[in-house]
Amino acid sequence: MYACFWRNNLHVYPTFIRSLKLDREHVLLVEFSKNIEIEVFHSRIKLDDYFLVNDTSVNAEVLGYLQKAKDLVSSINSFDERKTNIRNKKITRNFGASLTDIKVHIERLMELVSLGSWEEESTIDSLIIKEYTGLQKTFLVFEKSIYDYVTKRNSNFKREIFTLLILIFGFLILCLVLITRLMNAYFLVERQYVEKSIEVEHKERKRIAADLHDGLGSLLSSIGLYIKLLEKEFLSNDKVNDKLSQVKQLSDMALESLEDAINNLNPSILNKYGLIKSLEIICGKMNEIGNIYFHIESRDFNAKISENTEITIYRICNELINNTLKHSSANEAKILFYNKKKKVFLRYSDNGIGFDPLFDYSADGGKTGLYNMIKRVESLGGAYSIKSGHGKGVNILIQFNV
Repeated sequence: MYACFWRNNLHVYPTFIRSLKLDREHVLLVEFSKNIEIEVFHSRIKLDDYFLVNDTSVNAEVLGYLQKAKDLVSSINSFDERKTNIRNKKITRNFGASLTDIKVHIERLMELVSLGSWEEESTIDSLIIKEYTGLQKTFLVFEKSIYDYVTKRNSNFKREIFTLLILIFGFLILCLVLITRLMNAYFLVERQYVEKSIEVEHKERKRIAADLHDGLGSLLSSIGLYIKLLEKEFLSNDKVNDKLSQVKQLSDMALESLEDAINNLNPSILNKYGLIKSLEIICGKMNEIGNIYFHIESRDFNAKISENTEITIYRICNELINNTLKHSSANEAKILFYNKKKKVFLRYSDNGIGFDPLFDYSADGGKTGLYNMIKRVESLGGAYSIKSGHGKGVNILIQFNV
């Protein structure tokens, strides 16, 4: 299963594969160099046998060991890593030169050993010892060049990895910036769409309110005038006059309901007095009834808000007041306005029976008044928090940017 996984995913990890190849080549390089040292060491032991006991039959074995060492040198030469670009050319030259010197010493030793009958043995022996000594010194240089070579290649690879990580990190930062800008643009367009929708809604409400006032309102007013004329004509007829009085009451009730509907569509009181004064007038009328006392307070409220926002806040306050009147069983409620920097805050509280703040406020949840308030707050791009509980009253904080 794991083998299948790696086979299917190796193409995703080219850097990882390259790292494995690099490690493998370096291990082989060190292994070959150690094997060269071992083969040369074996050949030297066999020659020591000759020097000690004058056994000339060991030359074939010596040549065999030296040939293996030479083959290992050729194997190292065949490494593709020799062709790898390293910025420090001196390290590459030292590596190649020391490897060539080792090969030269080995070939020279093979020539000396291959003489067969060793005439002038003392001269041959001294040359062999000299070559072994030179080979040993060269091999020390070679080992150092291997260390420098491997270290430099690893350093170059780490530099490439670091550069790659920097590029990936930069790319991720760029993507994050682009995503943030796209999200901000999306929210801006959505906000503009909501504001435009609210503006169109308010204009349509005004148009409908004007049509009702000019059309149905005028008709009801005319009906009221005709009823008054009929009352004068049938002043002596009590039976007819009673019916006309009932019709007049119904007409007045219809006219009053129409005015309420028109005011709900387009709050004329808001257009005339502004947000704070309009709410003070409404609260004053509620206080005259005497069941609940409403306080309204504005702490140096001087924020400049648009007409659409003002109407939305006015409707939010109406929703909260209606909820208190219908459901809270409270005897006191408070509306507080204040602004800080570019934020407007509305705090509403009452001392009623409260409710479960985790209740579902969706349109089907049963709390349509609170649901409407939340949707209006969201239409302004604002935020809200609701603190309540059974017997703990209600405390609602709404905030939005000017």
